Amino acid sequence: MSNLRLYKNDPYLKSNVAHITSIDEKNDMACFSCDASVFFPEGGGQPSDRGTVSVGEHIYNITEAYDESLEADVWHLTDAPAGSFKVGDEVELTIDWDHRFKNMQRHCGEHMLSGTMHTLFGGVNKGFHMGEEYITIDIDLDGRMLTEEELDLAERTVNEAIWADLPVTITYFDSYEASLAMPVRKQVPHDGEVSVVTVGELPDPYDCIACCGTHPDSSAQIGLLAIYKHEPNKGMNRIYFDCGIMAKEKLNSDMKLLYELAKRNSCNTDDLLHKAEVEQANTSALKQQLAKMSSYIKDNEKSVIIEELNKAEGSLVYSLDLISIDELLKLGFSVIGETSGKLLILTHPATCTALLFSSGEVKCGALVKEKAAAFNGRGGGRDDNARAVFSNARDMKQFAESVR
Repeated sequence: MSNLRLYKNDPYLKSNVAHITSIDEKNDMACFSCDASVFFPEGGGQPSDRGTVSVGEHIYNITEAYDESLEADVWHLTDAPAGSFKVGDEVELTIDWDHRFKNMQRHCGEHMLSGTMHTLFGGVNKGFHMGEEYITIDIDLDGRMLTEEELDLAERTVNEAIWADLPVTITYFDSYEASLAMPVRKQVPHDGEVSVVTVGELPDPYDCIACCGTHPDSSAQIGLLAIYKHEPNKGMNRIYFDCGIMAKEKLNSDMKLLYELAKRNSCNTDDLLHKAEVEQANTSALKQQLAKMSSYIKDNEKSVIIEELNKAEGSLVYSLDLISIDELLKLGFSVIGETSGKLLILTHPATCTALLFSSGEVKCGALVKEKAAAFNGRGGGRDDNARAVFSNARDMKQFAESVR
């Protein structure tokens, strides 16, 4: 390894002075490696650190840290133009500590939840992603889905362990074979140096797993773990959750939303679900009533439209917005099915839409293509029906009269 990864021995170190050993560029932005760095590169499911680099009087942002392997250099991608650094420059590296500590809380909490799933239910973590808004893990239980009671038990068990303030230690081994001396819950062969994270005391820790990420030195610093939901994913249980500051901010936001909804519904938060069920029932009843009214309107309007269309010389423009555009479309098809050689234009003022229908003699789609653009409209269709949409009712009416 060319450079010294300072975060490995002290994840609480926030800055260091170093000398640049190599330079590069990405998309015209300067990159560099140096002889020592506090920056953690992305790996093990944990995002990279971000922060700043000072060189002389200039301060630039470090937007990403990355490497090719655990034994390779850590590279720092900056927002400095290419050519801003040279080999030998003395620089001061400073991480965004809030970002780092959140990742430490989240990563260690993920270990503890995965370990809990393994201990309580024999579940195996087959996937882990630390996103901006939540963390997900995929727990394999040979096709079985977890119950809500089991999720509640797992969450409660993890939090009790967090609040017990268990020690968190990282042990380094020169090889995978040597790391097998630890009681890891999941053996993953790995070339080169192996680091094992242990939560709790040996020989019977709460969790023990190989990991290259950064972690707090005690479980209490995680603060809390909150499971948001879970769903099936490729035969496994995908669990959405978060830890520490991120979980607290999410729960605070959700509680504010809950109280606001309760306020708007003039009820307590405990009554919201019942209130929602009542509203859902009312909405369902209204939809049924609306469907009956729509059917009644269509039946009555149909006879009127057919009578007027038969009297018209070739075409009729008829306006109706008491029903939805979809119901108006059904009405048009119903009418034209009982006439021939006529063009029916149904306008819907509420949506500034014109619907054209014919039995095929008049080419509706061609009419829309020819006329709509002149009235700032757009649309298309087939020979027997077409649709044109306009930005205002006046353009729609002028289009309809032009076509008629």
